Amino acid sequence: MNPFELFKNMDKIKSQAEEMKAKVATIKCSGYAYGNMIEAVANGNMEIESLKIDPSLVTEQNKAMLEVLVASAVNTALKNVKDRISQEAGQALSQYGI
Repeated sequence: MNPFELFKNMDKIKSQAEEMKAKVATIKCSGYAYGNMIEAVANGNMEIESLKIDPSLVTEQNKAMLEVLVASAVNTALKNVKDRISQEAGQALSQYGI
């Protein structure tokens, strides 16, 4: 990697950074738990957009288990977003040898 090449391409890099920022904003990833009976959807801003829980799981006896399962689905969704952002950023940076 030649640092002078990076400086020479700074305008292009800035443009690609803006494109990347816009692309990240459109990312949505799901995380599931308990055989897909719980689904959490996270966006590229690391925010949970929705949470779906199968009504059959919602009982007083299942409260503690449900809390663990929801946390698991949310954490999986957020991890999937991080992985997707890393993948997108890696593709963008690879053309500069980074």
